[in-house]
Formats: sequence, structure tokens, C-alpha cells
Amino acid sequence: MAQVRILRTDERHDGQEPRLVPYSATALTVRPVFRSAFRLRVVAAERIPAVGPLVVVANHESNLDGFVLISVFTARRLTFLSAAHLFERPVIGRYLRGVGALPVEEDQANVGSFKTALAILAGGGTVAVFPQGGIDRHEIQGGAAYLAIKAHAALLPLHLAGTREALPPNGKWPSFARITVRVGVPVTAGELADGRSNISAAVAEGTRLVGRLLAETRPA
Repeated sequence: MAQVRILRTDERHDGQEPRLVPYSATALTVRPVFRSAFRLRVVAAERIPAVGPLVVVANHESNLDGFVLISVFTARRLTFLSAAHLFERPVIGRYLRGVGALPVEEDQANVGSFKTALAILAGGGTVAVFPQGGIDRHEIQGGAAYLAIKAHAALLPLHLAGTREALPPNGKWPSFARITVRVGVPVTAGELADGRSNISAAVAEGTRLVGRLLAETRPA
């Protein structure tokens, strides 16, 4: 499992998700834009659990992806795990902190951010992870499986199609291509662990399953 090192964050650790004005403002702004300009279509939205702790995983191909997830999850507020280096950029870092994102650094032990994420899940919240660790990367990292198993949370895979065409990784302006989100079947923490009691073995098996689930949500 890829470990992540915590950077300092002011998030609460009691499992309660704070009321974040920037997140609410973002949601109010982007949801109508994606419904109209990007003709956002969500396939099998009924698979999104209405209650209970949830870890959301999705492929990552564009800087639009986080905003797409915010547009899809209208009844649940998402806490994103985001790359630590983004928090070092003045404007982006301030925004990420404002929406409650948690900074993680690859190949380090992010005890604080993971502790916060686990507390949010314990309170029935939702944590969103792009398990590839970045745009145009392919190796599945272990953080999502770890959080779901430790928190006894469901894990929900999604596939985002059209975001790369709408805004390529190096693009500056969107093309308003159509975006489709396919919601996979949620799996339990027990299914991820597959009977393994050792946490390292359970996370390793869960990470392999996350990779398969993401592949299965991709259209043929």
C-alpha cells in the first residue's frame, strides 16, 4: 500500500463535517453548469448509498473531475484526498483548504489526514479518492481500500467519461464535450478484505479489487 504523509490541516477530528461555505458555493455554481453546458449524464445513480460511511473512487483524467463528482453527489458532501503539492500553490491551496480537502503525499504515512478521513467516515460521511494518485497515472494506490476497511465503509466505484475531452490535462479552456458518469456497484469493507484479518494483506487485496472495479465501470 502506498503510504501518505500528513501535512498540517485545520480539519476537525471528531467525525463531524464542518459547514464549508466554499464547498456550498462551488456546488451551487458547478452543478447547473455541468447539467447544461456539459450535458452531464449519470448512469445508475440509484446505486449511490443514501446513508452510511462511503468511500468514492473514480478514474482521474482531467482537472474537471472533482467538480464533476461534486455535481453528481447532490445529497452528500465529499471530502477529497488531494495531492499535497497542490496545497503549496497560494490560490489553489487556499481553495482546497476552504472546501475541506485533505493533503496527502505519496509514499509517506499521512497519519493526520487519514485520521481525519476516518473520523469523517465514522460520522457517516463521504470521502472521495482518485486512487491513481494523479492524472494520467495507472497504478492503483492503497489509500481508498485502507480507509474503507478501517472505517467499515462501503466503497463505490465510478467511471468518468468525457472529462478529458472537455478539458485535457494541459488545456486552459473547456470544450464543453458531453460528460457521462457511470456508477458501479458498491462493495462492503468485508468484500474488500476478502476474509483477511491482517490489515496489510486486507488492504493489498482490497487495492486489487479497487483496480478491477474501476475497470469494470469503464464502458466496453
